[in-house]
Amino acid sequence: MEQIFADWRSLMVGIQLWLEGANPYASYPHPVFPGRMVNAGWYAYPPPTLILFTPLALMPWPLSSLILLLASIIPFERWTRHTSDRTGLPWLLLWLPLAQGLWIGQTTLLALVALLWGERAARERQDVRAAILLALALLKPQVGILPIAWLLLEALWQRRWRLPIAFVLINLGLWGGTALIAGPQIYLQWLGGLDNYDQFLPNRPLLFPPFGMILGALAVWLWHRRGRGDLFGLTLLLNTLIYPLSVVYSASALALIVIRWNPRWPWYPLILSWLIPMLFPLAQRTPDSIAGMTQAIIVTALLTALLPQLPWPWPKRSEEVK
Repeated sequence: MEQIFADWRSLMVGIQLWLEGANPYASYPHPVFPGRMVNAGWYAYPPPTLILFTPLALMPWPLSSLILLLASIIPFERWTRHTSDRTGLPWLLLWLPLAQGLWIGQTTLLALVALLWGERAARERQDVRAAILLALALLKPQVGILPIAWLLLEALWQRRWRLPIAFVLINLGLWGGTALIAGPQIYLQWLGGLDNYDQFLPNRPLLFPPFGMILGALAVWLWHRRGRGDLFGLTLLLNTLIYPLSVVYSASALALIVIRWNPRWPWYPLILSWLIPMLFPLAQRTPDSIAGMTQAIIVTALLTALLPQLPWPWPKRSEEVK
């Protein structure tokens, strides 16, 4: 239980230290594990997040964690119902990458729903709203830098100048305003922290060995069967597979791709994501074994998109009435 919202609590402490004049991208005492230090670069978020998250950092961590959960889950559920006419709660409970991300307090799902609602706003020609949401999603670039670039290029191709112009102006306000408030050195501190970031997280793309070829083949099959014509979804899939970070929660975008491409997804393959690490625990933690376990867990999302639904053993209410 002590690990609940551990990542989020660490981020909040980093902001609190910044408010006191310290460098948030340096090493600092771990708020969850006494006697341990947070690695330098653990707060890897771009500097504008220091200002955007400050109101949350001033709250007690249980309250700010609850706000994070609600801000992630409610838009995800609304988007899932709007996309597939089904609830998305089974994904949050049964698929390990999403469940783990929520448990440790990751902002991956929050950035993803900003990206997906930004895409919907762009399709509806609500360009300023889309620009705001895409600018917020960009603050976690590993989630969707390719689909954001695609939406902007598509708008330019269609001569919809308001979306890219609004996106640029909002980012200038966020990033330039941060430099004015925190000083330009905050960006040097951020880049220095990023140099240490790769030292404590697996930094290989999901398409790398040992099972990257299998994962890639299933992804191509999924796109061929379900996603042809959806270039935004394809860029999100590519972004997830090629970004050099192979931790379980980093692949959360696959859930939204499956929901988008197969609204009739079955729930039973999601359980495999929990059974795989339970039945095949790692005897040795090496880069290859960690990457292999991550890939095996993540492939369950692609199976969810490709496998059929199980027949329901009980008759539907409409059939009972007949």
